[in-house]
Amino acid sequence: MALTALPVNSPLTQLRAQGLEAEFNRARVIVYPRPKITNTLRQFVSDNLVSIVNELNLEGYYTKNPDPLGYAAKSTGDGRRNQGWLIWSLNSDLRTELGARPVDETIDAVPDALNGYLSF
Repeated sequence: MALTALPVNSPLTQLRAQGLEAEFNRARVIVYPRPKITNTLRQFVSDNLVSIVNELNLEGYYTKNPDPLGYAAKSTGDGRRNQGWLIWSLNSDLRTELGARPVDETIDAVPDALNGYLSF
């Protein structure tokens, strides 16, 4: 079996080069720290969400992450998360491909109009 090389100049690496981080949280994508996210970056994430999801999924696989979709909600120790983050929900097809749990409407649902705008 051949190893799949991680992308070098991809949407996720471009975000990280600008001092941002992305990860899964309850099978949604979060990007932080909030103060660094501009409208241009928000649109960039929205436009490249599928690619970012695929890269995060690959990272979880290759690092043998026991909680790749972020259901355990443990902090990674990255203090930038304390500055807030933005959330993008995933459509049902992407959630199915990732093997995510069914959407819990009380805590997982993010209306499409709030994707990239819902902040914590």
